[in-house]
Amino acid sequence: MGLISSFRNLRKVLKRLKRTKMERVKSILQDYGLRELLRRVADKMKHGDAMSLYGRNYIIINESYLAASASLKPFACEREIRFSLAPQAFNISKIEVLTCNSAHKEDAKITLRINDMEGNPLGIYVASNIADYGYTMFDFFPVPVAARMPIQIVLTSDTPGCGVLVNRKKAKRGFTVEGGGSVACKVYTRLDMLYAHWLKNNTPTERELTAQREHPFAYRPKISIIVPLFNTPEQYFREMADSVRAQTYTNWELCLADGSTEENCLAAIAAEYDDERIRYQKLGANEGISGNSNRGIAMATGAYIALLDHDDTLAPQALYSFVVLLNEDAAYDFLYSDEDKVSMDGTRYFDPFFKPDYSPDTLMAFNYITHFTLIKKSLLDEVGWFDGAYNGAQDYDLFLRATERARKVGHIDDILYHWRIAETSTAYSAETKGYTDAAGSAALCAAIKRRGLHAHVQPGALPNYYNVAYDIPNPAPGVSIIIPNHNEKRTLKKCVDSILAKSTYPNYEILIVENNSTDPSVFKYYHKLGQNPRVRILTWNKPFNFSAINNYAAGEAKNPLLLFLNNDMTVISADWMEQMAMHALRPEVGAVGAKLYYPDDTLQHGGIVLRVGGVAGHSHKFTSRDEVGAFARLKLVHNVIGVTAACLMTRKEVFQEAGCFDEQFVLAYNDVDLCLKINQLGYLVLWTPFAELYHFESKTRGYEQSPEQLARFAGERQKWYAKWHAIYPFDPYYNRNLTHTREDYSVDPGKKGASLRKVIEADGFL
Repeated sequence: MGLISSFRNLRKVLKRLKRTKMERVKSILQDYGLRELLRRVADKMKHGDAMSLYGRNYIIINESYLAASASLKPFACEREIRFSLAPQAFNISKIEVLTCNSAHKEDAKITLRINDMEGNPLGIYVASNIADYGYTMFDFFPVPVAARMPIQIVLTSDTPGCGVLVNRKKAKRGFTVEGGGSVACKVYTRLDMLYAHWLKNNTPTERELTAQREHPFAYRPKISIIVPLFNTPEQYFREMADSVRAQTYTNWELCLADGSTEENCLAAIAAEYDDERIRYQKLGANEGISGNSNRGIAMATGAYIALLDHDDTLAPQALYSFVVLLNEDAAYDFLYSDEDKVSMDGTRYFDPFFKPDYSPDTLMAFNYITHFTLIKKSLLDEVGWFDGAYNGAQDYDLFLRATERARKVGHIDDILYHWRIAETSTAYSAETKGYTDAAGSAALCAAIKRRGLHAHVQPGALPNYYNVAYDIPNPAPGVSIIIPNHNEKRTLKKCVDSILAKSTYPNYEILIVENNSTDPSVFKYYHKLGQNPRVRILTWNKPFNFSAINNYAAGEAKNPLLLFLNNDMTVISADWMEQMAMHALRPEVGAVGAKLYYPDDTLQHGGIVLRVGGVAGHSHKFTSRDEVGAFARLKLVHNVIGVTAACLMTRKEVFQEAGCFDEQFVLAYNDVDLCLKINQLGYLVLWTPFAELYHFESKTRGYEQSPEQLARFAGERQKWYAKWHAIYPFDPYYNRNLTHTREDYSVDPGKKGASLRKVIEADGFL
């Protein structure tokens, strides 16, 4: 960890302390002393704010614990204790409290009651294995609470000599003990609370599973599930096989290719099931992950191949969900689903990956498909099976080849696959398998060569993430930068100066579109700018209409690439135009957006997401500049439904083919509308993090707060809904299980996954 990174982390800590008005630091100083405070600050400087979901699923939100066991002397055991606290988060999921159990009775129990301040119960929990002069833990399903609103905790023991240790001589901040004093207590929130509630709402009921089993499919293809075995622990093997046998769709076969080098009883266990659909073959030697998988494929007799790892499990509706989609359209040759991770003991499901629909540029940045996949056998035969040259990223190589030739690629927005983590698993840390990064890069290079692309692979921000840099022709095609302006000299000057001073792209012109300015200094600046051969001043004397102004300027542009740019922007990265042009010149791409920051280095634009906050929102808005985002989205080129016209590059021919900006959208939603039209034409829209600019948003027109302005926004919103609501009920690049009220890619616990939605639609359940 370098010195600069340490101070950057310290700056974040100080900002956080400032936001909480130093209450936290005062509490630590009062209760635990300066040494404890300095230790925590040093820890934050070293590690930053990041916290792994794998090893640490909880964060302490309230604490009144003992810094050293020597301070136990003032504490006495009490069988009932009440105290109140104001949780610093929106859920409580674990409480640890210092207890006594002098008789060391194994059957002793303490009951925990969580009430609101009016005495209404929020939860009742019982703990056994009561510690004697140690901490006893209450671990429970997250209880939703209002952050910073007091709640009451009641702890009661049913056994003499067993209870809670209380110090009646000293109070501690944040805990109000009835009768005075303090308890030694830690209160935790779960990082994945939203997902825990989503799972609760999306675990199929027996009634729903029965409906799936009885569903009369017109098309019932056999699915061959391929599992390469290698020294598989017996318990994991049983859990995997049981999850397959629990499938509500029953026309499957399980093809087990065992390349184990150690003695095991896997063959006997497979025979125990006495299920003719389970086919086991002991291989003569371990042929590696690709070779063993290919031996499994050779066993297959089904029309489709599904890929399952030997220690992972399937949700019971997994195959059913795929067959539903195949019955809707048999042209789907390649299907994949969402996934989560499961702890080694199989008790905790966490870290869900709610994926976008098929996103070719995202797949070129990392293997976001991973699990669960279903591939038509004839397609697999056409493109070839697993290639051992890419072991470690053999699935990535196969997915790149298969998606190139598939007629249609489908996605099930439901968690159908549970990926078991281990300390040596790529699910735990990509760094534990460094060879996978090199193998993935090689697979990507092979795809580039196979597709005849003029591009090369660069390392990504994280292991197993990549950046594909496309070559720009020489000489470079011209870019026309279009900047509308009204009465702004200082802002416009900063924008133009940054373009001229920093940009390394060799061939561009700047078109300033003057719109009814009255400030004489603006026209003086125009006169000076006009002396630069790169700059032209155009005039639009009609009332302000963002769409019409840009359409007019696009018609005057001399170059094949158009770059629409607000006047309240300044360039950060010198190669920003190269980073956008390399993609805008690709024949399959229709529009490219950039990474835009507010002046305080928080994110303003990470791509448009439909239906977030109304018509559309900005991905990861207000996150810090260094954040990687959900599954590293903020560090990689990826497909989105749209990008803001504050900085948007497109080919002039695509812009005209799409009908230009729709002039009924005077100010709002014109960029969303344009990008949707570009999507409708079959072009891709993508966002790149490698073109960076500052955006001093809303300086041009001011905030829309007057009644007239608000009415205009409402009118344009209604126009957008009238035009697009039926065509785009959801954003294909934004999973339907994610929130539509925030811009942080968090889970919406109330959403229903695809398989449950199908049951509800078909049978009227719920």
